[in-house]
Amino acid sequence: MRAAGNPVFSAPFYENGDEIIMIDFDKAKAIANHGDTTRLFKLFSKLEEGKPVTLCFLGGSITQGSLSSKPTTCYAYKVYEWFKETFKNDDITYVNAGIGGTTSAFGAARCDRDVLSHNPDFVFVEFSVNDECDDYFYESYEGLIRKLLYSRNLPAVAALFNFFYQDGKTSERIHSKVARYYGIPAASMHGAIYEDILSGKIEDISTLSPDGLHPNDTGHDLLSRVVANLLGSIYEEYKKDKETSSIGSTIPNEIKAPLTVNSFEGATRLDNRNFTPDLQGFSVDTAPQKDVTDCFKNGWLGARLHDKIVFEFDQENECTGIAVQYDKTMKRPAPVVSVMVDDNSSEKILIDAAFDETWGDLLDIRQIFLHEKKGPHRLEIEVIDDKDGKAVPFNLVSVIITR
Repeated sequence: MRAAGNPVFSAPFYENGDEIIMIDFDKAKAIANHGDTTRLFKLFSKLEEGKPVTLCFLGGSITQGSLSSKPTTCYAYKVYEWFKETFKNDDITYVNAGIGGTTSAFGAARCDRDVLSHNPDFVFVEFSVNDECDDYFYESYEGLIRKLLYSRNLPAVAALFNFFYQDGKTSERIHSKVARYYGIPAASMHGAIYEDILSGKIEDISTLSPDGLHPNDTGHDLLSRVVANLLGSIYEEYKKDKETSSIGSTIPNEIKAPLTVNSFEGATRLDNRNFTPDLQGFSVDTAPQKDVTDCFKNGWLGARLHDKIVFEFDQENECTGIAVQYDKTMKRPAPVVSVMVDDNSSEKILIDAAFDETWGDLLDIRQIFLHEKKGPHRLEIEVIDDKDGKAVPFNLVSVIITR
C-alpha cells in the first residue's frame, strides 16, 4: 500500500495486480448531522487567531488506533494534522483518550479524569461499534454527551459513527438521536461507504480492515477524510458567514431537558486514587499506570478464597446505580466472585472472570443495579472460587456509581 497526493488526506487505494483502485465515499451521506455550529465557529476563530487549543479524542479501540501501523497513522492523529494544516497553527495539543473494548458507559465515568482534566476546546466522541443499540447505551451515550457539553470549558463536541463492515451493525440509530437533539455535528462511516460495500463497488473490505472492524492504515486514512469532510464543510460555512454571523457571541447556556432518565451524566468512577474501601483480604494494586491505555491499574486485587472488599456509600456517595468494573481475563485458571448489595444474601450476583476470547483481556463492566431510589448503599465482593488456590487474582479495577 502507498499513498498519493496530500500526505495528510490522500485518497486511499490498493493494488490489485497492476490495477490501482481508488476508494471514495459519499460526502453528503457521510455527514450524519450538521448540528449547531456555534461552538465549532468559536473554535475556528480561536485557531485562526493562533491561540492555544486542545483537541481530545474519546472512544474505543478505533480511536486508540488499533491496527494502525503507528500512532501517527490512526484517524485521530490525522484529524489533528488536518487542524494543524488547515489553520497553520502549531499551538495545538493532541490528547488521544481511546481505550479498546470500552463503551460510552465507561466513557461517561472516566471523561472527567481522561478528557475534561485537559480543559479541552474540542472533544470528538466514537463509541458506535462498542455500544449496543439499546436503551442502556442510549442513556449512557446521552449522559456522556451532556457531561461534555455542560462542562466548565464548554468545548465544541462532535461525533463519529463507525460500523461493522461485514453486516452494517452499528448503534448509530440511538447515537444519532442524541446528536440531533443536542446539535452535535456527526460523521457516519455507514453513510459514507456501506452502500458501496453492498453494491460491490468496494470489492474487498480487507482493503480497509483485516477483521471487518478495525481499520488498517488505509482505513484510518479514509476515516480521517470522512471526519475532515464534516469539519471542512462547517469551516467553509464559517468562512462564508464570518462577516455577518454571530461568531463572537456568547455560547448559549441553556441546559436542555434530558431524553432519558439520565443517570450517567453524574457517573463517578471510584478506584484506589479516590476511594478507600474496607479491605478484608483484598489488596491495593500499586502497579504504576503508564498511560490511559494501561487501563487495568489503580484497583484492588483478591487473590485467595473468601477475600472480601466492602464499599460503604454514605450520604456523600449516595447513588441510584452501581456497576463493577473488572479484568475479564484470558489467563487461566480465573477466579469467580460474588457481589452482594445491602447485605441481601438471597440476590447475590456471580461474576466469572474468565474471558473466552483470544485477542486480549477485556475491561468489563457488570451493572449490578440501575435506576433505584437514590440513597446510601453497601457493596460487598467476595472471592468464592479460587480454583484450589491456583487462580489468578480477581482484579477489581473500579466501581462506577450513577446518581
